[in-house]
This record gives sequence, C-alpha cells and structure tokens, in this order.
Amino acid sequence: MAMLVCAGCQSTGAWSSAVDVAHGMRVEIDKTTQTLKAYEGNELVLASRVSTGKAGKRTPSGDYFAGAKYLMHYSALYHHAPMPFSVQISGNYFIHGYSSVPAYPASHGCIRLPLNEGNPAQRFFEWVQPGTPIHIRGEWGAD
Repeated sequence: MAMLVCAGCQSTGAWSSAVDVAHGMRVEIDKTTQTLKAYEGNELVLASRVSTGKAGKRTPSGDYFAGAKYLMHYSALYHHAPMPFSVQISGNYFIHGYSSVPAYPASHGCIRLPLNEGNPAQRFFEWVQPGTPIHIRGEWGAD
C-alpha cells in the first residue's frame, strides 16, 4: 500500500505545514450543497460535487487538518471496502474516491469524491498536503 503519513496531525489539530501557510491552502466542504472547494489564497483550484454521510451516519461538521494520505486504504469499519485516494480528516473519517457519488448524502460518514468526470478524487489527493485546513459546514435539508 502506497502511503504518505503525517503522524499525529489529525489528533492534535495544532499545526499546519509551511506550504499551507505560504499558499493559503484550504478546503471548504458544504454539506448543504454537497460540494468541495479547494483554494490557494483566493484562487479556486478545485471544485467538485461530493456525497457526505447519510442519516444516522452523518459527516461531522467542524474544522480539521488533512492527515494521513493513502493511495489505497481499506475501511476498518465497513467490510474492508476499498477507499482509493484517501485523506484522513479525523479518526475513521476520510475524504476519498468512490464510484457512486450521488447528489445527496449516501456514505457512512466519509466524504466521497468522484473517480470519473476527470477524477477529482485523484486531483484532490495529489493537491492536498498534510496539515491543510479542512472546514466542514452546513446540513443536508432534504432528509
């Protein structure tokens, strides 16, 4: 398994890399619109639809930092499900690629990015750095 690791960054939440500070890297995830936007300063560098956690398995809102990155990760909670291009945000919560990314919350709490349509999952994985701030906001109102 190919892996890039930032040991402890998701648990402390107290640091950010020099790259993030210098370039103003940040990620905004809106659960209301089911979108992810990645920025460097004021420049939008990536925008994609996402699918967040469904009822009973909600994706938590809050401020996080990108943690460990795994080219291929397997879920410890859900039948060893493959999670390509995974970026850990907290505990068992990841942003990762998935083949089914409907326009509504459908995951078990992770944030799914499409593997098709130009593969935003891979593009996000290659762009994001350990320590990049990730802000998750909003609520899905169609439940």
